[in-house]
Amino acid sequence: MNLKKRHRYQMRTYAIMAAIGCLVCFQSVRAGTFFPFSVEDGSKGDIAASLMGEETVKGVVEKSTKNKGSAGRTSECQTMENLNMYGETLTEEEKDILYKVVSMECDTGYEGSLAVISCMMNRTQSDKYSDDLMDVVTEDSQFTAYYDKETGTYPYVDRKPSEECIAAVDDALYKGKRNIPSYILYFRSSSYDYLSGYETYGQIGDNTYFYLTEDKYEMQ
Repeated sequence: MNLKKRHRYQMRTYAIMAAIGCLVCFQSVRAGTFFPFSVEDGSKGDIAASLMGEETVKGVVEKSTKNKGSAGRTSECQTMENLNMYGETLTEEEKDILYKVVSMECDTGYEGSLAVISCMMNRTQSDKYSDDLMDVVTEDSQFTAYYDKETGTYPYVDRKPSEECIAAVDDALYKGKRNIPSYILYFRSSSYDYLSGYETYGQIGDNTYFYLTEDKYEMQ
């Protein structure tokens, strides 16, 4: 399981644990309100006050501020960028295939190429597709630039990718750069402005991008 998929599962687990923790704290406060008790020096206090005095609260706040979050999290931007970076090593041959396929799928410059590789990378983060980028690219009947079933050929073979295309692919792989949301998993040539059963995201380069509503809620 890749990092981003694992991250989504962890976030769900943390959310459940946080909800349980809030419920426990709420019950503790209620118990302290209705059932005060005496501490060692004879003064009365409630459970919440006894468990967390002023100094304890101050220490927790200072630690939280220092660590930029209650769990010492990094910023959301940095976290997502790290998760977007491709964690597997590609051979030179695999990178060459990737450059050529992306170049054939969109030939309108950097942004168009980045959208294509972003869509491919999004698929590696989806439960519907393989975690392996090359498996995604070479999957049957997905990218005709790789293999055209009608002609029985591999169109990408003689392609010469532009420097902009190569830069876009490298930025997506090694810098985690994207120019479409994570739920965008499909595209067609710009001659398609509508695809039955799908929502239209918009056109980038010479492709129109589409998504399913279920993917939008699942992957955000």
